[in-house]
Amino acid sequence: MLTGIDNSEVVYKKERPKSIGNSVTLPNDVRSKEKLEEVLFALTEQVTYRLRKEKLLATVVNVQLRTKDFVDFSHQKKLETPISNTKEIFAAAKILLNEMFKTGMAIRLVGVRADNLVEKNELQLSLFNNNDNEKQDKIDNAVDKLKEKYGYDFITRASNLNLEKDVKIRRKD
Repeated sequence: MLTGIDNSEVVYKKERPKSIGNSVTLPNDVRSKEKLEEVLFALTEQVTYRLRKEKLLATVVNVQLRTKDFVDFSHQKKLETPISNTKEIFAAAKILLNEMFKTGMAIRLVGVRADNLVEKNELQLSLFNNNDNEKQDKIDNAVDKLKEKYGYDFITRASNLNLEKDVKIRRKD
């Protein structure tokens, strides 16, 4: 290897992501908290799908808002237990949205991110396991299997139907 040429095989080690998130720039200013919640839900659904696909759980949820004047707001919430279910992460994201959003704000960007990720097999089981989370996990896993088999857009929640006409949210796989 005198001339900088090395014929040895390149060794690639896939690193575990530190966070998983998605955001969308809206085509128009949004002043309705209900519309922002719809966007937030669609983003949360994508983020949690990717969490489960990577077999990761989030311990922190982060929500970002950007106004039409490019003023950024970002809040985060530490979760009681590491999770990947859509319902629980959306509940946390909705709390963060309510903390930041003031009536009349014109929002142009919404983002959701899951941080401080841990691998599912590292999870310490609780003696006081929540049955609601188990039920939600089963629902999420069934939906994930349908999406994997027939494509991500094969199945969608009714709450996302109207949103898809107005906002095109790019998926990150």
